[in-house]
Amino acid sequence: MRRIIKKLLQEFEVTLSAAFLSVTVLVVIINVTLRFLFNGGLYWAEEVSTSAFIWSVFIGAAAAYRYKMHIGIDLITKLFPERARELVSIIINLLMAVINGYICYLSVLLIQANKLKRTPVLDIPSVYINLAITIGFGLMTIHSVQFLIGESRLFFGKNEKPVPPDTAR
Repeated sequence: MRRIIKKLLQEFEVTLSAAFLSVTVLVVIINVTLRFLFNGGLYWAEEVSTSAFIWSVFIGAAAAYRYKMHIGIDLITKLFPERARELVSIIINLLMAVINGYICYLSVLLIQANKLKRTPVLDIPSVYINLAITIGFGLMTIHSVQFLIGESRLFFGKNEKPVPPDTAR
């Protein structure tokens, strides 16, 4: 049991994204079933499923970035010879850290600008929905800085090849 909990905590982004996606699917299935059987559904189902889906997307994007599953980055780096590929990878990770950090900063501004706004049905502060953007891009920023440090050490010979996160599922 402890191994399972430890594995879930190590892969908290994947676990959290899966949990939000499960909530989305479950709420939609329940609502569709209720509409079919009783000609009426839950008035809050769309808002809950949309909010959970938003969280799933942004946390899932961070998980995909952590495991280097974004195909565009691999495609660019594979076009160059080995030594140049390492340098291009460092440049890409630097750019990704800057871009993700900037989007994270912009999402904080979005939260501040909409801090009084509430959702229409459940009257939940929209901060809780918009926070998914900040957390998702914050995690991507952290991962890109980790990749940048690891690949810079490898390129400049200060460390052996960095060990990627365990991708075996």
